[in-house]
Amino acid sequence: MRFLHSLAACLLTAAVALGGAGCGDEHGGHADKDGDHAHGGPVTVEVPGNYKDAVSKIESLKAEMGGLIDKGELAKVHPAAEKIRRVAEKLPELATRAGMQPAMVKEVNEAARALQGLFDEIDKAADAGKKDETKAALAKYDAPIARLKAHAAHAGGGDDHSGHSH
Repeated sequence: MRFLHSLAACLLTAAVALGGAGCGDEHGGHADKDGDHAHGGPVTVEVPGNYKDAVSKIESLKAEMGGLIDKGELAKVHPAAEKIRRVAEKLPELATRAGMQPAMVKEVNEAARALQGLFDEIDKAADAGKKDETKAALAKYDAPIARLKAHAAHAGGGDDHSGHSH
């Protein structure tokens, strides 16, 4: 299990390094030096401190992207997609802190990685001004988000697992 966590951490780091323009470290990946290429600068997001709120944040960002796509404001899709990617990076850690079983954390990690992997597709479609392709890419967010939401019931809150301290 420890190997899987190490592997997941490496994969997440690689995903950020490969696609993470503006991540502020030596992994830039893009030729630009001040953040995101032609997207108005670095994107910042406040990641909620618990799993349920983080999943809710991802849902609201996805809804925001849907509204932007519907209005044809494809250039504004990038920041919301980047924020989803950054919140998704933290989900396995938040799931672990919420007291989820290791098997659930593994499923959260897989769904979170799937969300992170969708960034390039939606970003390229939006950058190219292809509304239908951007909408199709957005639809791919539904399945991983549904998987993440399914685990929210096991993340404390209503059943008092969130307030315990060990």
